[in-house]
Amino acid sequence: MANDNPLAEKLGVSSKNIDQKSTEDSNSITRRSLMKVAGAAGAASFLSGQVPAAASEHESDGFDPIEATIQDVYSAIFLGEVTAVEVAELYLERIEHYNEVLNAVITINENALDRAEELDHELEESGPVGPLHGVPILVKDIYNTGDIPTTAGSLSLEGSQPEEDSYYVAQLREAGAVVLGKSNTHEYARGGTTVSSLGGQTYNPYDIERIPSGSSGGTAAATAANLAVFGTASDTGGSTRGPATFNNLVGLRPTVGLVSLDGIVPIAGTYDTPGINTRTVAETALILDITAGYDPNNPTTSRGVGNIPTPDSSHPEDSYVDCLSEDGLSDARIGVYRDFFGTEFDALDDETDIDEEFETGAAQVTAIVEDAIAEMESLGATIVDPVSIGPIEEIYDLFQNGYYVQGEVKTSLNAYFESLGDDAPIGSVEELFESGLYACDIADSIEAANDADLDTFEENFRENVGIRTDLRNRIIGTMAEDDLDAILFPSYAQPPPKVGESSIGYRARLSSNADMPAISVPAGFTEDDHLPVGVELLARQFDEPLLLQLAHAFEQGTDHRVPPEGFGQLPGDPPEPPEEMPIPIAAENDC
Repeated sequence: MANDNPLAEKLGVSSKNIDQKSTEDSNSITRRSLMKVAGAAGAASFLSGQVPAAASEHESDGFDPIEATIQDVYSAIFLGEVTAVEVAELYLERIEHYNEVLNAVITINENALDRAEELDHELEESGPVGPLHGVPILVKDIYNTGDIPTTAGSLSLEGSQPEEDSYYVAQLREAGAVVLGKSNTHEYARGGTTVSSLGGQTYNPYDIERIPSGSSGGTAAATAANLAVFGTASDTGGSTRGPATFNNLVGLRPTVGLVSLDGIVPIAGTYDTPGINTRTVAETALILDITAGYDPNNPTTSRGVGNIPTPDSSHPEDSYVDCLSEDGLSDARIGVYRDFFGTEFDALDDETDIDEEFETGAAQVTAIVEDAIAEMESLGATIVDPVSIGPIEEIYDLFQNGYYVQGEVKTSLNAYFESLGDDAPIGSVEELFESGLYACDIADSIEAANDADLDTFEENFRENVGIRTDLRNRIIGTMAEDDLDAILFPSYAQPPPKVGESSIGYRARLSSNADMPAISVPAGFTEDDHLPVGVELLARQFDEPLLLQLAHAFEQGTDHRVPPEGFGQLPGDPPEPPEEMPIPIAAENDC
């Protein structure tokens, strides 16, 4: 029988079950909350039933958090199977039980259970506040939170308490999310191993001797191990997609200007963009529906006006979720960028020694990506293999030299410090540099920002914009010539390295330097060590609907998401924690 309750239709549950709650509750949702749910129209059909077979084998007397999606949590709370307080308590218990191994969560929100209790009361009185009602999340510790310190993982900002949430976090909370705490980040988001002077080293749940990538490694490790349903990330040069790759997750870098940066500790404003790490593409689409849009406090978001899915936009669907389809790869044309496979690109760096281990790692990643290409073709895609965006040496130069200039870093950080007010522990990049209250790991980066000559900033910035434009024109020229919807390559051409070991194979910066959106999605696991591999899809500016469509179809047709062993239901014996890793601090060491 057709579902005659419109709210039930959006939730993907039966009218009979919803009618067990009062009709008055269902009808008393505010128009804005209903629009939030409507903005995710069809979400239930994608979000429910996403739990992989491995997760369904876990049995529980109550709510099962293993691989639980946003919709699983929302529906369980709405139908009265569990309360928001009980869900929050369950995830907090998981953090307490497993965080000693992962070191992924840096601060617990003491107000989390109070907020969950408020949501339970609001559900009883007037219905769900939005599509994230009661969903437990973690926030990367570069996002301002008005109830939890925001430290960027640094001793220099220890105890720094912003007055209010960042715009992004405020949107998630308005939609009903419960912030459990802050996740560790590579200090000031300036690296790819997720180590910080305040938070220490975060470990990869698929092999705790290895890194989770960075800088959003705390979010990714925690999400992969089911310490939260999802978490916020950020992406300047790949800090959302790298951790997604190494932790068997989904990571989207949106076009700069689609989502507001207001209230986030910056690196460089024209490269930075908020992000999230989720286990499914549909969840990424839903959260983008909630967070994308114009924010007057971040004027760059005016770029997104007209590019967010609405019936009158350049993408005429009702929402990002509405763009998803299981046959989304049918008739798609995807180009394979072979120059990013293997070790040839890395060998262009004269200081890089390509040893046998790197060759073996690259070969194993390539094998998985080859399988992914074949899977996409079997799902209806036309594969154009190979494609070229220019001589590999020229692309290498654009890849290396097209990254941000230090003058932008200095001005962006100074603006953030100023926004914290007179009581901030740090007031400028100069004060930060002189304090030495940061890990030696980022000492060179902080010194470079401090030494930046602002008198030549405009000239350097114009040159940088020229390099980025050159790279983007080469890419979109290739896409036009070959009639491509997206370009495919491995997010990392190597498996996750062990903590302290050198790493090569990083490919995610192509998207950042070209200011083009990209998504990383799980592709499988290496043969020898069973380590996650991700495949990245790159598209034109503001083509996030297409990227999500392609990635969702691939995900649904392959199901490569598998939770890590050793982080199952409670009680359980967690893996043995790694030895504590000392973090040299600049103020105490000659870095």
